Amino acid sequence: ALEQRAGETVASGTPAPKMTAPIIDRLFPQSVASIMGGRLISISQGSEEYPLTASSVTAGWQATETGAVAGPTVYSTAQRTVAPNNTLGIQMKITRKALKQSGDALEQAVRRDMNGAIAQAMDAAVFQGTGASGQPAGLLVGSYGITSTAVAAAATWAAFRSAIVRFLVANAANSPSEVKLLIRPEIFDKMDGTLITNTGISEWDRMLNNVPAANIAMSSNALAAPTGTPAASTALLTTDIGGVPPFFVGLFGGIDLIRDPFSDAASGGLRLTGLATMDVSAGRAPQLQILTGVQSA
Repeated sequence: ALEQRAGETVASGTPAPKMTAPIIDRLFPQSVASIMGGRLISISQGSEEYPLTASSVTAGWQATETGAVAGPTVYSTAQRTVAPNNTLGIQMKITRKALKQSGDALEQAVRRDMNGAIAQAMDAAVFQGTGASGQPAGLLVGSYGITSTAVAAAATWAAFRSAIVRFLVANAANSPSEVKLLIRPEIFDKMDGTLITNTGISEWDRMLNNVPAANIAMSSNALAAPTGTPAASTALLTTDIGGVPPFFVGLFGGIDLIRDPFSDAASGGLRLTGLATMDVSAGRAPQLQILTGVQSA
């Protein structure tokens, strides 16, 4: 017979080794400013100005053998300026216990999170900046003379096609494939689910036949959420004809990280402060168009 013993060793009474994997960072939206053709300018100090032709000079025929041609006409320029007027930042505090408990990896994870949060806020400001409370004036709300057209109808290829035609007529694009488009994800959902009568082709398919997928940016960060009944949002179209970007984003000195072990020295804590000074300005107004009231429901 087997030997019988009283009592067993159970799991609750023994060590349970645990391995902690590297910290998984938060998800941040991809920057769409570069996708939309914006030029990021690194500026060490001071302001930077971009003169744009503002006049509309036209040629005229000589009506008679001794007659004069058109003119004289005035040539003038307007200035687009980016200046260090807007600073974005965030401060994080880490206690001594947290640092000793989690090690150097914790500080690195916090730094990455700060960088992601700043980049997200900067990208949103490029398009939605209010121009007040320290924010730059974004492309959708600034006074840049950008053409804004109210669609006030369901999202269809026809609505975007009309805007593209306006680019072509204004010599701001040579073909639909040169146009870049920024929309909300809900617009994609609406267009992809709307089939042309008696076909298997959707409104989204029609758009992709003319505008490359690489030129279409979908963002829930750069554009405000749909509002109203039916729900509607805003879309932005840009071109970079002639190698001139549709807008400029000035970044002054990059993203600065200040590591401060002194302010909380009494408790052994650490403060991390991230700062970014930036500004945004549209280039030539004919290279941008805004569509409002694009319905997704």
